[in-house]
Amino acid sequence: MIAMVTESKSELDKLIGMEVYSTDSRGVGGLLRVSLEDFVVEEIPLKAPSAGAYTVLVVEKRGIDTLTAAMRIARRLRLPLRDVGFAGLKDTRSVSRQRFTVKLQGEIDLQLVSDRNIKVLDVYKARKPLKPGMLLGNRFTVTIRDIQVSPKEAERLLKEAFSQAEEMGGFPNFYGYQRFGIHRPNTHVIGKFLVKGLYEEAVMELLTSTYPGEPDMHRRARLLLAETMDFKEALKNFPHTLVYERSVIKVLSRRPRDYLAALRSLPKSVLSLYVDAYLAYIFNKALSERLRKLRSLSAVVEGDIIARVDDYGNPLRPTRIAKRAGARSEQEVLMAFIPADTRIGMEGFMGEIIASVFKSEGVHPPFKSVEELGLQGKIGLIRPLSFKPKNLSFKVGGDLTVTLSFTLPKSSYATVLLRELMKPSDPIASGF
Repeated sequence: MIAMVTESKSELDKLIGMEVYSTDSRGVGGLLRVSLEDFVVEEIPLKAPSAGAYTVLVVEKRGIDTLTAAMRIARRLRLPLRDVGFAGLKDTRSVSRQRFTVKLQGEIDLQLVSDRNIKVLDVYKARKPLKPGMLLGNRFTVTIRDIQVSPKEAERLLKEAFSQAEEMGGFPNFYGYQRFGIHRPNTHVIGKFLVKGLYEEAVMELLTSTYPGEPDMHRRARLLLAETMDFKEALKNFPHTLVYERSVIKVLSRRPRDYLAALRSLPKSVLSLYVDAYLAYIFNKALSERLRKLRSLSAVVEGDIIARVDDYGNPLRPTRIAKRAGARSEQEVLMAFIPADTRIGMEGFMGEIIASVFKSEGVHPPFKSVEELGLQGKIGLIRPLSFKPKNLSFKVGGDLTVTLSFTLPKSSYATVLLRELMKPSDPIASGF
């Protein structure tokens, strides 16, 4: 059954550039993350010798994001944050098992590291520190509760959606909601101001813009600062949990209009996250437009970037450029390159779409501001256009639940797959 690409009606989807569905099957509805145990993520590590100068902490984290976990580990082991390595960001509202690396002399007091959100499951040695991308993929077990159709109908609709995805050539490899912020979906908005060199606007978006999903205490502090612009007073009002906002406010309380210095007080990893979020937004919009035009994730157009994939679906080097139209093989994936600090041209069919999106945004790479922010060498991002889940199974329960198990390549989002199955009109209310 061939699917029709359909437009999303969700305002949040449109805000982050995820504008279409690649399947037209009716969604089963329902709720995600009724409890943390409803969303379990397990990192699949690279195979490596268990010896070396670095200590690997296998951690189960509950209800906190990866950066917060890394900051807690750094603080408790009295290390700079840059010395805590990890391979990828995991969902905040989940039970996630992932690895962190540190370099320390002697034994680590595991009780010192652990708390109610972090539990150390294992410790071993490694020769190299973990860096983003140093993993094979992630294994998910997800429960959807309170589905809006009968169990029999749910089974039919899920089979239909998976069949349509197979015909399409996989699921679109959109950046999911978490990439842009759940309660404050504005990381890409900050990123856009950064690449345009509008540092005051970036700071004000970070500090004073309010969103419906954030706590009232946060909203009040932001609104008061927007009204008074009193940064010294803001230090008293902004909760200590707003670590990045407080870092920026501290600089501005001493140097009220030095917005670039305030931004540079943030870890480079955070500034990079904002810029990458904007590139991710461009990717999402470009992929949405390609789906509208071609209605396929396997159709090849002259100029497309093609890569072979490993057993988990991750692209391998070298890539090649398609010289003619056709279709890729099952062992290949199409790629897109979104430039940042480079003059590499945007060529071919996909390149023209990306250039058109940049033009509509009023921005033109390379971005000089990337160097001003201390992010030299950020060439851009290259990403597969699609993914296929491995080891997929699902079970529909008589209590109106669906439990799914599947493995995804690194950097692919489970919520993008779940979105196609559930078709939520309000992703936040549905637990995304």
